[in-house]
Amino acid sequence: MQLQANHFELLKQHLQAIVEVEFFTIPLYLTAVYSFTDKALAYTPDGGKTFPLNQLQQETLSVAVQEMYHLQCAGNLANAFDVTPSIPQVPLRAGAELTIPHLEQNGKPLTTQLGNLPAVIGALIAIEKPDPHPFPPPNPRAIYPSIADLYHATLQLLGGYLQAFAMTPVTSDPHFIPNHNQIAYGTFATTYLYNVIKQRTDAGRLANAIADQGEGHEVTSKVGGMFRSGGDGNVLPEFWPAAGTRFYQFGKITHYKRFENAQATLSSRDWKKVIGGPVFYEPDGIKSPDLPKWAASYPGIQDALNTIWSYLVDGMQSGFANGSLQPNSPDPRVPGFNDAMLSVKYVGPQIWQYGHCPSYVWRKGVTPAQVQTAMDQVDPLCLFHWDERTAEMRAQTGFEPNACQGLNTCAGKGWGGIATTAGNGACATADLHTCGGNNDCRYEGGCGFLSTGQSVCGTTLASGSATLLPPSEQWIPDQNNCKGFGGCQTPISGNQVFDRTAGATIQAQTGPDWTAEAKQQLESLIGSNVWDHARQIFAAKEKIGQLPQPLSKKISTVDYDGTARRAAVQATSV
Repeated sequence: MQLQANHFELLKQHLQAIVEVEFFTIPLYLTAVYSFTDKALAYTPDGGKTFPLNQLQQETLSVAVQEMYHLQCAGNLANAFDVTPSIPQVPLRAGAELTIPHLEQNGKPLTTQLGNLPAVIGALIAIEKPDPHPFPPPNPRAIYPSIADLYHATLQLLGGYLQAFAMTPVTSDPHFIPNHNQIAYGTFATTYLYNVIKQRTDAGRLANAIADQGEGHEVTSKVGGMFRSGGDGNVLPEFWPAAGTRFYQFGKITHYKRFENAQATLSSRDWKKVIGGPVFYEPDGIKSPDLPKWAASYPGIQDALNTIWSYLVDGMQSGFANGSLQPNSPDPRVPGFNDAMLSVKYVGPQIWQYGHCPSYVWRKGVTPAQVQTAMDQVDPLCLFHWDERTAEMRAQTGFEPNACQGLNTCAGKGWGGIATTAGNGACATADLHTCGGNNDCRYEGGCGFLSTGQSVCGTTLASGSATLLPPSEQWIPDQNNCKGFGGCQTPISGNQVFDRTAGATIQAQTGPDWTAEAKQQLESLIGSNVWDHARQIFAAKEKIGQLPQPLSKKISTVDYDGTARRAAVQATSV
């Protein structure tokens, strides 16, 4: 196949364009996710069997998290063609018209604003909407009427390259660099089949995953070749999240379809009347009763968010430039990327609770020390920093961390070192995380969702790819056997339960380990409290008949209450 002279310049421009678009969607979508009130998330019409508004939030969040995966894929695609991804440093201010990168209609840029979910759902649908009209050819500016047009042009350029160089050895290919600065961040490595680009076909699969998960069949069906789709709003199974993972139930349909579902749910009932109060926070300057008493001032929280956001942007830029973006910092005195991401998760809702929409304003030259100060300012409960005593303990050689309050093995162990006996420690000494597989060491998993992996502590699983771990490794909070195999969340939220949607996934498992008895044991835990089960496991392991109640007392300069800390941790399943 003969390529035009400027083919690879166009391809590189389009790969960078996709990086910019994918990045832009993340704060837009997350701001909408954070806008649900506590009352809305806790609403259940049937005594705890279902939580429809929590489900709506999780479906919206599933798109935001998948956009993070898409940003990873876009960055890896760019690096594979020797284009160091440039992460935008534009200010994203609440109340301002924000230009959606690379999208114009009738010569005018497409714009939107940050806002709560009802305010932006139309824009979210418009961004992800399939384009049934004829796709324009690639252009040097990489600017198109829709994101579907941008994807089509990019896949067309990539497909042309794959076809033209199919018979050329990689060693003789002047454009493609396999394994160049590739990133498989956190749990994406086990949640998705395609993460890094080791060969040319991997580039096609990553691009296919972005297009198929996003808007669906219009783009891939028109390009053809190796690009395929599930069609009619469905995603091909090879691009689904791994079975049992947190967003598995949502990942079978496209972003566009998920946002259509969200819009239908929003309009299906007068939710404010149904739940007897506000469903979403409003940027009206009125403080919500949901705002924690310990929250810092609104200006202080927004300033901290800008600092932390800058650190994240700089971390992504550095990570894609050198192929290394690690969730946790090797130096416990330096905030890790995961710490910063989690602090955004907890700071964002507080800004909404003050009656303001969050802003994300990048600053040049933010240091780790400034980030730690920002975290400490908005974090009197130590959700994402350590008191001095706990930091000292964590630095000790051979120190055995625990995943939550009341799971310490003996006196002096547990958060702050205040424990007097096994089982009454204040809280987790393991790294804070909210996602399965992000635990940094053994005994640090909180559980909640079924776990996947490619190996169990060095033993390769039969499939060699992301699959459910055997039942003996499932739903054992605080007792996971290896780094990277914790089910979910440390410390464990007081409201965390074992995934209510897991029944079908458990029953679908095959193999000698997945006996009827093993399945029944897991199914019996569905919907039950994770922390209560963790305490039962701990008591049996330590041979303690009656566990003592966890302690709460002042630690260092922090008026610390372990129960309050766990209550402040948002449950990822209810």
